[in-house]
Amino acid sequence: MAKTIAIDIGHGSDTFPPSKGVYKNGKGYAEHDFNSKVGVELDKLLKHNGFKTLMKQKPFAPDVPLITRTNYYNAKGVDLVYSLHANYNGSPDVNGRCVFYWHTANDAKKLANIIVDEITKAGYSTHGNGLHASKPNSWTNLHICRETKMTAVLVENGFMSGDKDFDLVFGSKQKQYVKDMARVHAKAICRYYGVKFKDLDGTTVADKPSKPSKPASKSSGSISVGSKVYLSKSASKYATGEKIPSSIKGKTYTVQQVKGNKVLLKEIYSWVHKSDVGGSGKSTASNKPKSKSFSVGQKVTVKKSASKFATGESIASFVKGNSYKVKQVKSDRVLLDGIMSWVRKSDVY
Repeated sequence: MAKTIAIDIGHGSDTFPPSKGVYKNGKGYAEHDFNSKVGVELDKLLKHNGFKTLMKQKPFAPDVPLITRTNYYNAKGVDLVYSLHANYNGSPDVNGRCVFYWHTANDAKKLANIIVDEITKAGYSTHGNGLHASKPNSWTNLHICRETKMTAVLVENGFMSGDKDFDLVFGSKQKQYVKDMARVHAKAICRYYGVKFKDLDGTTVADKPSKPSKPASKSSGSISVGSKVYLSKSASKYATGEKIPSSIKGKTYTVQQVKGNKVLLKEIYSWVHKSDVGGSGKSTASNKPKSKSFSVGQKVTVKKSASKFATGESIASFVKGNSYKVKQVKSDRVLLDGIMSWVRKSDVY
């Protein structure tokens, strides 16, 4: 039976002014407007992946009180409440994304860890480690986390007041950022429920790719879907403006999409500038350690000593010591079912 997700869009169209928004260069920007755009995109992706959705707070509509929302979700018996927000801080140098969950709710904590993992995989930063336990008698005592009877998380999709995040939340990068964050949330929900995530174009994430056609020539500089490219060690920022971690530089990736002067790399699902990749891929065979033998369908356990996914992101503690089925095998890494993440062969047994 399909799970029902309550997409809880933060605030309402009548909450700014006086609060729940920011002013910049004499112009006002309402948080609810951004939350609504993310909610609409997330709704499309979740329905596309077989979930049922509902929104007590309609997008671009007057505010529905919090008690009305949680009473409605509890009465409906939804499976998950997913609340969408943007953060604020008086200091413009505070940026990053984070997730709140009720401190005694292990289910919500597990989902929050997955969300943070998907945020970092998408190339965006977190505020601190990205996780906040919602507790009584503290500033984290959030109504949505406290008053819901089911799994519930509240996600702050960046600081609308931040010198870096403002451009993502309200500025020139908003269109791409809204799509990126909706995809982060849809991927996290799919991972949590063990559903294989499908993009709106029908692509199933982690499906074995078809054999890429050979690029015309090394010197042509032609980059096409399916071709292998090498991410330069000198690359500094993703096309979305976020910093590229050193752990993913100097490696070869598959091109999933090409758009203007940027390409989407399949294994890390991030947009990079064409000028930061080599068109034919660069062989790293001489650096490869001797691989252990693994096969699709085999059960493996993630070592407790494992620290990072093959994509360079930190492995959450709840993943370690658990067993997963191998979905794909590729050179020095394996794709694990359930968490839909690439792990180095040396980190599983």
